[in-house]
Amino acid sequence: MRKILSAAWIAALILISCSTGQGTIGNNENAPFLVVKPETEKAASTQPYVDDGMDWTWDLIAGQHMLAGTVHVYNDEDSIYIEYHTFDDWPMYSAHAYCGTTQPVKGAPGQFPAGIEFDDPVHDWSFSFPLAEIGYKGQLYLAAHADVGEGGGNETAWGGYWNDGEPYWDFDWKKWGGGFTSWIMPMPGLPEGAVSYRGYHYGSYSYWDVAFEDSFPLPPGSIVVNGQTRWVGWCCDKDHTMYANSPYEVTLYSSYDPDLPPMAQGIAWDMLNYMLNQRRNGTGIWDRDWHANGNKDQFQNALWYFTEGIVPAAGSLAESFVNDALTNGDGFIPGPGQFYALVLYPDTSTTNQYVRAQMNIIELDP
Repeated sequence: MRKILSAAWIAALILISCSTGQGTIGNNENAPFLVVKPETEKAASTQPYVDDGMDWTWDLIAGQHMLAGTVHVYNDEDSIYIEYHTFDDWPMYSAHAYCGTTQPVKGAPGQFPAGIEFDDPVHDWSFSFPLAEIGYKGQLYLAAHADVGEGGGNETAWGGYWNDGEPYWDFDWKKWGGGFTSWIMPMPGLPEGAVSYRGYHYGSYSYWDVAFEDSFPLPPGSIVVNGQTRWVGWCCDKDHTMYANSPYEVTLYSSYDPDLPPMAQGIAWDMLNYMLNQRRNGTGIWDRDWHANGNKDQFQNALWYFTEGIVPAAGSLAESFVNDALTNGDGFIPGPGQFYALVLYPDTSTTNQYVRAQMNIIELDP
């Protein structure tokens, strides 16, 4: 039997996190009631999974069985970078690198497109490759070679997987050594300043439908709702209120940006992005009716595990989503037709609940 709520109770229910003026987040009995938590309580909470930033780092292996340093790969919207860092007792006398969408036929460093000889040995070096010459969506084949060691670089080193002294590579040469594969991290060109948007809850098949007030180019991923362009959105911030169909100012960031602002750091974005992609493309536990609000709630609860450290109810569908991400989502980078999160980052200098948005995300195809 429904009870008639007083005006005071109605006002209290409006001021809730991830709220749209409703007092619950659907019919899911396992979903927690949404309240505005004080910052001190949030600071005291323990996040069960912490990733200090997605880190595409391989090992630099010298002489087939010695660990000499690391090879780090990352990109911005213009170029991809291969960075070498060698340990103190492994000076580097030369470096050669390959980056492309086809696998190199043989491990001939002198034929790689990038190379340098050092007059004086170094411990740090970086090569850059313009993305326009590579292709923005292809799988990458990479190889990192160096001559290292005291006495003029008497050991050959290759970037690969150290594997506790039993190194391996994604592809091998006839002689020892090889290379590794990855995807280009999606770093689209985005507006430099703040943009305005509105959120509509529930979304067509997500927690939010997001509509931007102004038009600007974004990668694919939008949907059409009643003739209007909308974006599939989710909540990453249970600690602040947001009102449905109200304009909010946010700055846009790729969730793969190495320079994410403070509130977006420390989130396991690879796990979260894996879940976004599985929701769109997965089978098994992911093959759901995403128009059903109960399924939206379960997925939202799983996202809050990675953004807020909130553990889903035991035996719930949200727990299954989280477990699958923890098992398979480490280091996830989307390829063509896959999806990832674009971060809608609020102005955190104000705590005014009427003007300060939550941190939300929308789903994009790179």
